Amino acid sequence: MSKPTRKEIHDKICELLKPYNPKNHPIKENSGIMTDLEVDSVAVFDLVMGLEDFYDVSIPMELISDIRTVGELSIAVKELTE
Repeated sequence: MSKPTRKEIHDKICELLKPYNPKNHPIKENSGIMTDLEVDSVAVFDLVMGLEDFYDVSIPMELISDIRTVGELSIAVKELTE
């Protein structure tokens, strides 16, 4: 499997966020996951587990606690897949 691009990772994050975004907030790189998108902490962990399973990576808990935006999450996943 080739290394995913940031766009591919962003698209996957958007796909995984869809069930947790009933108000259909636009999902942009600078969208705050918990603030702008109103995703609760349980859903954030579901999102992280989905990304870990899909990309076969492990996202450290201390890294998750520092991530605020969709862009930050996509950068973190990109770095873990390289």
